[in-house]
Formats: sequence, structure tokens, C-alpha cells
Amino acid sequence: MSLNFPAIPFNQRKTQMYIAAVPVDSLFRFSVDTWDPKNVVGHRGYQRKPEEKRIKAIAKYFERADAIMPVAGLLNVREKGRIRFRNGRITIPDGTDVWVVDMQHRLQGLVRAKEEGVIRPLSFNFTVVITDCLAQVDEAVQFYLINTKAKKMDVALTRRLLIEKGKVKDIADVKPWEIAAVRITIDLNNSYGANPWFSRIRQPNEERLEQHVATEKSFVSSLRQLLISGRYKQTRKAAKLLANYWSAIRANIPEAFAEPKKYLLQRTPGMFAFNFFIAPEFLAKNRNVNKFEGQLSGLKKLGAAFWRRTNKRGARKFGTGMAGYANLAEYLKREVL
Repeated sequence: MSLNFPAIPFNQRKTQMYIAAVPVDSLFRFSVDTWDPKNVVGHRGYQRKPEEKRIKAIAKYFERADAIMPVAGLLNVREKGRIRFRNGRITIPDGTDVWVVDMQHRLQGLVRAKEEGVIRPLSFNFTVVITDCLAQVDEAVQFYLINTKAKKMDVALTRRLLIEKGKVKDIADVKPWEIAAVRITIDLNNSYGANPWFSRIRQPNEERLEQHVATEKSFVSSLRQLLISGRYKQTRKAAKLLANYWSAIRANIPEAFAEPKKYLLQRTPGMFAFNFFIAPEFLAKNRNVNKFEGQLSGLKKLGAAFWRRTNKRGARKFGTGMAGYANLAEYLKREVL
């Protein structure tokens, strides 16, 4: 049976295109030109085999009653004269190959959702752009451009907004610890005025100000090891606990917090050493916040000089990167904590 669905024709340079709404029960008729090095007729294809994990994730997304997918996929009909347009509809005769240029995981995820009864065929149309008469090599060019030239945008700002507004279910591929970390970071930066991080963390898309010493993205990452176990279910309490923890560190090395940009304590090395590597063990063992200052008093032994950015024999000697921050933390645990 021929494919027939509503469409709008348009041109880009000399290429005829159509934007169309395809019923979900027609999607299985489209083909993916998969790479096959052993093809006996020498047809190689240019796309990898689809990843089952991604297909399952898309099908699962459509279990939600409000799930939509407005971004169009890209198809192509290589054979000249096979697409006919009349009265606002295109017809593609039976037996015509319609090639999937970009959307194979979305397409197969939708087909899977239909097969599992998650989507009713008559209730869902998928938007596609169909090019007419591109050769296989031109398809490959478009596939390459789409998947290499389109810059992946930083979604930290949008993620933050969704978390603040309680739209956690709309955040794809974000671990529970990361959601908790964003909430804790927001609280430390905005709610607890007496803690050393208050107004010091630059929010996504915020103009860099003089008081900023860290980004929200980095601070969130530094909390992973602390939160990954799921122990800190109540993020407001966890934020208050961290506020007291850092206030106790400041009480023992006040000079490094008075001019934080001259020291590494509130920069990435100190942030990761104390949050990522020291906090999980320290906060698990020490629950009385009133004793934090005394339990961290060994930091006075090193003093603020250890943390100066210009001191090549201090914290700076451990270098950057997670290995360097881990070595710094181990040194602190052994020498002063």
C-alpha cells in the first residue's frame, strides 16, 4: 500500500523537500542504511546499528501521557519521480525505499512504543522532513553534518529551572544524586547567609561577578561522591550540614576565605578535596555540627599559606585533575585530620 500523508512542499537551493506528519503505524516502513562491511554486492551503508538501550529509553518515555516529540526527523527518497504531491498530500508508491537519514533511534523507539501498546496508532503523528532525490553519498553528508556540526548546548540552566519548578521527571539521563546536588548548591548559594559559599557560586548564564569563586556546574560535580549513596534524602538538611562543615573549615583558616581568589581552598582543588573526597567519611562519622570546628582544627597546622595559589610547595604541588585532588585529600587526612 502506498504511503499517503499531509505535507507542505518547500525548496532549499535546488533540493525539493517536504515537511510531513507521518502516522506512527507507518514508521516501520522506513529503512536505515546500516554499515555492512561484508555485503556481497559492495553496498556498505553509512550508519551504525541502533543501540537497544536508547530505543528502550525512548519507548519508556512514551509511557507518560504527556510525552511529545516535536523535533522532526530527516528522510530521503533517492529515486527520482517517486514522490507525488497533490492537494496538500504526498504519495509514495509501495515498493519505494524511504531512507532514514537522521532519527533512527527516535523512529525505532516510537515503533517499539506502538508495539507495546503505549501509543495508539491513530492518536500520534511524527514530524519528518523528506528530501527528494538525494544520492546515498549526499545522505551521508547530511548525516555527518547533523551529528558533528550541531554544537551540543550546555543545558545546566534549563536543568536548574526544571529542578526548581519540581519538573524532575522531565530531566532525561540525570542521576538522583545530581538532582539533589543542584538543590543543595542552590541552597548554599542563596539561603544560608553565614556560610562561605553564600553568593560565591556563579549560576548558569549568570554574569561573572567579582564575588564569584566557583561555578554551579563544578560545585554540583564535587558533591557526587557524597550524594551517590542516597544517604542524604532531605536536601535542605544536607545543605545546612555542608554550610556548617565549610563554616568550620573557615573558622580554622579564615585568611583563605577573606581573599578567596588568592587561595586554592575555594577553588577547584579545595572544593573537590573537601567535598568529593573528605566530606563523605567526615560527615558520616561526625554528626554533631557544634564539634566540627574542633574536629577540623588540625587545618591550623598548615595555615593559610599552604593554600596560597603562589605557593608551589603547598596545595598547588598536587596538581589539577581528579588524581591531584585525591592526592591532596589523602595528604590532608593523613597530616591534619
